[in-house]
Amino acid sequence: MVLIQVNEWLDEYNDYMLLYKMFGDQIYSDEAKEILESMKKYVVLVLEHLKLTASC
Repeated sequence: MVLIQVNEWLDEYNDYMLLYKMFGDQIYSDEAKEILESMKKYVVLVLEHLKLTASC
């Protein structure tokens, strides 16, 4: 399983939220939400992988 750089995702999320707070453009908020959804999916995959490896 390839490890994703979660710190990079968090940095990108924080950048988009800062831009949203500064300019109020909904596009920035939408991008931040998309990053959160990607991270949630990644966490589910990692947890499933951990369960599989623990049961072996």
